[in-house]
Amino acid sequence: MFKTSQFIKRMGEQFPQTKKATTKPLWEKWISERQAPTHKQMMKLLSLIPVDDVQRKIYLEHAFVLAKYPKKIARFEKTFHIHPMACPRPRFTRYGSPYMPKKYIEWKKNLVAIIEQEKMDMLVNPIQMELEFHFYNENKPWGTHTQKPDIDNLIKACMDGFQDSGLLSDDCIVYDVRGSKFWSYEPKIVLVTKH
Repeated sequence: MFKTSQFIKRMGEQFPQTKKATTKPLWEKWISERQAPTHKQMMKLLSLIPVDDVQRKIYLEHAFVLAKYPKKIARFEKTFHIHPMACPRPRFTRYGSPYMPKKYIEWKKNLVAIIEQEKMDMLVNPIQMELEFHFYNENKPWGTHTQKPDIDNLIKACMDGFQDSGLLSDDCIVYDVRGSKFWSYEPKIVLVTKH
């Protein structure tokens, strides 16, 4: 599979009218991967291809598949030796002010301290994230964990801790997140990022 820049370059070679539809500096930015075409720009290029609607749809789907995968993939894996904890619902004082339970605040401080000790660089580019949550119980066989806490609440707690520690510049840069939970020989959280 090739990149969006290669797709655009080939489109310009096969259909010269697409290359003439934009300025030379902008075309060069697309080819050199310094900038990606916007939706409007890509639709204009695809509309200039002299094919029927069915073939144009194929070009459109192909261009989208190329655009949705990262250009460069760097893999990073880290294990945090801390018992996984889910993000609870906020509690409320009798006056209606929200607060988080003390146990959760302490857990998050511990996660932040572990991350800060490692002196890891802040992630600022769009990333994919995989989280594995390992729970320990001597009365459970190793394997999949199908009890409470829910996977979405476990992910939310980690995302909050990663952002508070400065590992993530903002949790909105995570465009794909996957989680799994297991009974294991020790409690830990395994983080794998691809960017």
